[in-house]
Parts: sequence; C-alpha cells; structure tokens
Amino acid sequence: MKKKITKKSEPLTDDVEFCTECGEELNELCFEDQVNDKEFLKKNHENCIKTGKFKGDVCSRMFIANDSGIEEILLDE
Repeated sequence: MKKKITKKSEPLTDDVEFCTECGEELNELCFEDQVNDKEFLKKNHENCIKTGKFKGDVCSRMFIANDSGIEEILLDE
C-alpha cells in the first residue's frame, strides 16, 4: 500500500506579530467576562489603533477570544 505524502505548509503564525501592549491584562483574559464580548474587544482594538497603542499584526485579546483561529482575525482586519 502506498503512503500519500503531503507537504506541510508553514504555519501562518510564523510571520505574524501579536500585539501585547495590554501586558499583564492578557494573563487572566480567558477567565474574564469580556472574553465573550466580541464587540467590546473589537471597539477596544479600534481604539488602540486610533491612539497608536496597537503594535503588531494581530490583537492578542482578539486572538484569545476568537474560536476560529488567526486566519479569521487577519481577514477581519
């Protein structure tokens, strides 16, 4: 029986820089209620962009809260 050899592509996250300007706030985010409030996180992210606080390609808060993966976040931005 022949084995099918598939080429693994490089993970998308290798070239993606996560913004961590929130610092210590990220440590407990998965346990907080705001992790379920996607609209709040989106508005917070937009505010970070406006104020120049956002540094990177993907907001770490939005990544933590997202169930679908990084590709969806990148497409939304």
